[in-house]
Amino acid sequence: MKPLGTITMCFPHVDEETRSVLQSVMDEAENYADFAERLCHKVCTEPTPPLLQFFAYYFAWYISEIALLDRLADADRVTDLAVPLHMVSSASRGEISDWNDMTKSLRKALDISPNDWIAILLYLAWRWPAESQYPETDVDIRPIETIERSVSENEELEYFETYLYGMKAVRLHREGSLKEANVAITKAITVSRKFEDLIGLAYLLRLKANIVKHTDLRKAIDVLLTSRDLCNLHDYRQCLGLVHGELGHIMGLRGELDAAIDYQLEMGSIKEAIGLPVGNHNAVIASYYNMMGNGRKALKFTELAVEWQDISAHLTRFVPFPHTQKAWALINLGRINEAKDELHKSKEFVPKTGDLCMHIYSKLVEGILEKVEGNHDSAVQVFEEVLRSQEQDPFPLWQNICLLNLVEIEIEKQSPESIDPTADSSGPWMERLDEHARKNDLPGIAARSLILKASLRKKQGRHDEVQSLLKEVLKTAESPSMRYLKNIIASTFPDVIVS
Repeated sequence: MKPLGTITMCFPHVDEETRSVLQSVMDEAENYADFAERLCHKVCTEPTPPLLQFFAYYFAWYISEIALLDRLADADRVTDLAVPLHMVSSASRGEISDWNDMTKSLRKALDISPNDWIAILLYLAWRWPAESQYPETDVDIRPIETIERSVSENEELEYFETYLYGMKAVRLHREGSLKEANVAITKAITVSRKFEDLIGLAYLLRLKANIVKHTDLRKAIDVLLTSRDLCNLHDYRQCLGLVHGELGHIMGLRGELDAAIDYQLEMGSIKEAIGLPVGNHNAVIASYYNMMGNGRKALKFTELAVEWQDISAHLTRFVPFPHTQKAWALINLGRINEAKDELHKSKEFVPKTGDLCMHIYSKLVEGILEKVEGNHDSAVQVFEEVLRSQEQDPFPLWQNICLLNLVEIEIEKQSPESIDPTADSSGPWMERLDEHARKNDLPGIAARSLILKASLRKKQGRHDEVQSLLKEVLKTAESPSMRYLKNIIASTFPDVIVS
């Protein structure tokens, strides 16, 4: 492999022996994953100093190669310096790591760090996953503020801007501030390129796609393809799985729900192959089945996710989502009282997460429940509230759900006596849904809009137009990415045979 900044950037900050070993292993390796594996083998089979053992753990941790991390642990090569990384990695796999125990191990590791550069590397490497798992980090901000000052004052610490900007982008995204998140992730990418940290770059590009997909689908896909190329070049399997997952999110946003599920299942297979649990990811798959109206499949996947939560309830960032999706699945199955119980569980956890996504999904399902129970005014109020929250930084996926439900209500509220048999649309929400699907290039949502128009035409007694609209949808449903549309037609129009 060519010299890689991901590795060589630490050379000025380590002793001669550590640098020499890292250089020789890099010279022999084919790519980064091979480098991590060779270094792990060397550390596990030969006498090596503690600092080299730390970097063996760090470099394997950087690409989430769980088998290597477990091998180092089994060989008793997890030094005190690496224990915080080991604990946060174990937590991501469902092993309970108490926050106080973790921060205690972190303080010990920082005390024995050979210099400031390595201390900051360790802290930020630990902090990034910790922020995604532990809400306690939201108030534990003094160390980050200290590091930010140090990095701004010391040129030798410039690389760490990639961590600081990257974490800032994730926090802003979690709060729903997409424009600011995009600015931060772009800065992180610039620094990562400068230091030739191609492994970090692959991950950051995937994060950028996650942010820009809400405003520019083409740009998001282009960025993901670059990330995928870097992942393939260095056999970075975990990030490759995340790329598949992000492509799934994009397909879901476009209403191509069959493709969304296929990509998410592929991501799950990659996670399992490297020893990571699928866990909450099952709830993401369930969300797409819920959008299809397939409560049976959605419930199957939500129960897997809830089961995971039962063994990893300390990771409270994500607890509400499986319960929210389970509530939606139960609504789809007509089990309303059970759905209310699940939604109540979700709402109990939402304030503890500090995550806008958890709050919005809970609100969306609340609106769907109100609609199903016939409380149309309350449902409209909920969906309008969500849409208002999207005015500055829109999330099209949430807009999809709101607008589809609002149009259903708009049609349902029209009685035979009040309906205008010549009207082209059911009202402003149908017009807004059409514009939304067209403006954002959402083929699956455009097809759903046609199905709703067919429902309106049936109510208006314009049966020939029902046939022509459904024929158009069935053409779209020939795409493997949108086969589910046929099921929606069959359930919505059980008495209509499209000739």
